[in-house]
Amino acid sequence: MRNILENRSKILENCPMTMTNSVTHDAQMMARTIVKTFGPGLGVKAIIHRLARILNISERQAKSIYYGEPITITAQIFMKMLAIYQETLGRLQKKAEEEAAIYRALNNEWDEKWGNSFCNGGLSSLESAQREHCAERSTTERLLNG
Repeated sequence: MRNILENRSKILENCPMTMTNSVTHDAQMMARTIVKTFGPGLGVKAIIHRLARILNISERQAKSIYYGEPITITAQIFMKMLAIYQETLGRLQKKAEEEAAIYRALNNEWDEKWGNSFCNGGLSSLESAQREHCAERSTTERLLNG
């Protein structure tokens, strides 16, 4: 039993750099995802400032996390980042679902209006589809009124 503990201890002694790099990489990945929700067009200084404010850390620490520099990240900071990251993923998922619903509605609207007008090379342009659609409508109207 003692040999097992000594072996595990030796393994862990050799792993701190790997574990530190892994935590740094994970923190950078989470920070980059969080930053994507800030919107386009922000400069790096504004991004770092917002990240620091959200995590309640210094701008220097936020910059190090954002760029993946090897720094010591406390468990408190990492856990707060993890919570914000999960919230961000939830917001991004909700946004993606809303956008998917919009695209489905647009696709259904297109199918209802134009049907298979563009399938099998039957029509080569939107203008010819509109002409065909209008011609179908006028024929139907003549039959109903006629």
